[in-house]
This record gives sequence, structure tokens and C-alpha cells, in this order.
Amino acid sequence: MSEEQGFREWSSRVPNQRGRIFSNQQIDAQVKLLKEDLPSKLNEVDNINNYSNLFEFTNIEKLKSIKERLSGNYGGELYDWDYNENGHGGASASLYRYIKYLESKANLLDKKEKVDNMKKTKNIILYGSPGVGKTHNYKRLVSLIEQDKGEKHIFNTLTNNQNDEIIEYGSDEVYATIEKEQRIAFITFHQSYSYEDFIEGFRPNEDGTIKLEDGIFKTVANKALENRLKSSSTTSLFFQDALDILLKEKIENEQKVRIDLKRDGNYYLIYDYNDRTIFFEKKNGDTSHSLSLKTLQKMYEEEKNGIIKGGLAPYYNPLLAKLLEIKRQYTPQKEEEKNYYIVIDEINRGNISKIFGELITLIEEDKRDNYKVTLPYSKDSFTIPSNLYIIATMNSTDKSIATIDIALRRRFTFLKMRPNISLVRNTQARDLMQRLNDTIQQTLGEEFLLGHSYFMGDDVDLDFIKEYKIRPLLEEYFYADDAVDIDELLKDNNAT
Repeated sequence: MSEEQGFREWSSRVPNQRGRIFSNQQIDAQVKLLKEDLPSKLNEVDNINNYSNLFEFTNIEKLKSIKERLSGNYGGELYDWDYNENGHGGASASLYRYIKYLESKANLLDKKEKVDNMKKTKNIILYGSPGVGKTHNYKRLVSLIEQDKGEKHIFNTLTNNQNDEIIEYGSDEVYATIEKEQRIAFITFHQSYSYEDFIEGFRPNEDGTIKLEDGIFKTVANKALENRLKSSSTTSLFFQDALDILLKEKIENEQKVRIDLKRDGNYYLIYDYNDRTIFFEKKNGDTSHSLSLKTLQKMYEEEKNGIIKGGLAPYYNPLLAKLLEIKRQYTPQKEEEKNYYIVIDEINRGNISKIFGELITLIEEDKRDNYKVTLPYSKDSFTIPSNLYIIATMNSTDKSIATIDIALRRRFTFLKMRPNISLVRNTQARDLMQRLNDTIQQTLGEEFLLGHSYFMGDDVDLDFIKEYKIRPLLEEYFYADDAVDIDELLKDNNAT
């Protein structure tokens, strides 16, 4: 496929910066500008005949140098021609699109190498001062990982808060798909957050009993592990899948799942179940029993009929027989391996040792899939799969950062998010941000710089932001520092 054909195909599906897809007529006009009009103008201005068709050029840096000649931002000598002849920078916009096409093509060519590199990094912390977009960028990070972008490219883009049309294309749809498939969980750490919330612990029921429940991390990790196992094997139906097939007879809008189990002329009913227990009652009579799913799963996996003797055997054994029958009849399909994500906001506000417990070792990349621990409450064997990403955010100005830095440093990759003044469009807001950060840089250091999100927006209300968002932060920054006059800092230098 020629570069012209590739450009046409790419332009027909990749929107521009305003989110619009070009029509065939618009693409034809862009191709004409790149093949005929712009080369002709370049030959005329340079008094040479070296430019015949820009689709013959694949050197991105060379093309960027041509684009600078068309841009008013660089004082390009071809700007007036482009603007007047082609309508609002037609040649410049077309060349920009062609450059983006070549960049996207280059990303695809070395995709395999980049994917292999990204798979090595599973634990990432986005950190920085307030307003640099840490929480906003975790969604971009997840979307870029999902799209198999390279580690270096992703990290450079995030740490510099770059806007890139290529990597942003489809990101919202990608993230929405991850949410829809329930492959991501979001939590916020705080001082009261505990191991029992994160991994597993006992919780009181409304009836006064105590129930063992999985925490959010264990739930996501188990989903990721199940997906990984299903993607690598088709030899056997998983226990939970067999149970789901059995319970498909559940009557809609009823809490009880009614399934008849025949054994020696007696019938029993499953009438309720949760993630750990199945409750039975006799068809005739009011006697009820509860069965452990963990025990039933062990029997299922070992395929040992009648392993339970005595009291509860009439309840376990007929249920096991039905599950094993399903297992023998059903041929499971191999699944596609997918990534799972857990996002921890404000990770430095929690007691890391208390929350992670024995799993602080298992989260390391080289321990994934291989190392197991026995959890203290359930006694379950637990491992962390390699298709689970742990992404966290951290405020670098928070004084509590020092207490967790050593514990996390070896196990996480830290991406520093920096303020990007180029994202601030309003001139007055940009000037204020620059002036405040110059003072903060000189007095407190880089870790305390104000992020661009305070100042973004075309119709930003600077008076409101200065009084109710920035002033309280500066008062905290410069508490008891008489050398800094906050009123003077916030004064509008352009006021008359």
C-alpha cells in the first residue's frame, strides 16, 4: 500500500482535533494539496524543482520543517499563501494530518516491542502537586495500556501532559468498554481504610451474624486470574461456571433459586446462595442446612463423588453429581486474555503495610503468577496474576508521603506529573499561573507548583479561582512566612 493510499484509509476513520471524520471530498482536497499545490509552491519559492509529491517523503522531521514554513506561529514565509489561497491553513492542516498518519504507522510497526516492554510494568503511581491532572490521567493511562501503546511513549506523554490526537483517538470508547466489562475498580485510601476492606474480612449481617467477605482487591484479582486461566486452557469447566449453569433456572424477580435434587426418593431445594455458602431446605419440612462453596469446589475439582460422609452427605453429594455432570458434558471455550485494573486514589493517605499485609510482596512484577500466600481469614491460597495492573495517584505536597516512600519505591514505577502551561488558553490565567509558580519555585521548590487544571477553560473566572481555590492553598503554603505577600501575588498586574 502506498503512503497516499494509507493516508486516505487512515483519514477516513481517524477524526481531526475537533472530533470530525473527513468526507471523501475533503480527503481528496487534502491529497491534492500534498501532491500538487504545496510541492508546486515550494518549488516556486525555493526556485528549485525538488518537490514533486510529498507522499514520497516519510522523514517526519523534514515534513515538520516544511510545516513550520506554513505556520504563523513560526513566522513562516508561506503562511499568507496558505491562509489566503487554501482557506484557514488548508495546506498546513493537511500536512499536519499526514505527519500524524506517519507517526501512527511508526507506532504500529514497533508495536510488538513496545507491548513486551509495557507488560513488564504493572504497578504505577502518578504523583505531583495539586492540579496537574493525576486523577484525569489515570483514565488516559488505562486506555493507552489497553491499546498496546509502548511504555516509553506512554510515560513521556503522561509526564509531559501532552495532547496527542493519535493516542487520544478512541480512548473514551476504550475506557467505557473496560468499565462495561467490569475490568476496573476505583477506590480511595484514607486513614481508616483497612486490610479487611481491601483483601478480605468478617462483616456483620443484618441478622446479627458474621460473614466473611472478599475485599475489592481480592475480587478484581480473582477475576483477572480466572480470565488468565481460561485464556491458557480449555481442558476443564471452571467450578463457578458450572455453578452458574446449574443456577440458570433461577426464576426472575424471586430471591430463591429453586432446583430439585433427587437422591433415594428425597428431593431438596437450593433456596439461596452467596459467594461462599449454599443454603438447603427439605422439600417437605422446615429443616435447613448450609454448605460451604469452598468444600464443594474442592470436591468438584478433584471429581471425588461422595467425599462427604454422614450428616451433610445427602446435601453435598447430589449437588456435586449435577455439577460433575455439567462438567463432563460442557466443552469450555478458550477466552481472550484481557487486562484488569485497580485504581487507588490518594494512596499515600492509607497505612500501606496495614492495608496490603502479606500481599506487599506478591504485587512485585516478578512475583506475579508464581508466588502464593495463604490468606489468614479464609485460608484460601491466593496469587496475583500478571494481567492485573495497580495504578495509583499521590499528592506530592502531602506530608504523609515520607512514611510510605520506602515501602513503595521498589514495587512501583513513579511517573511525575508536571504543570503544563501550554494547556491554559486564557492569556490572563496563563500570566497568573506563570507569576505564581515563579514565586513558588524560588521559595518552596518544584514539588509545590500549581497545576494547570486550576486555570483551564476559555471562560475561566479568575476572581473566583484566586479567592476560593488558590488563596487558601497559598495561605497553607506560606503559613507564618511574612516574606511572601499573598495579596500582592494575587494582584492583577493588568488592572488600571
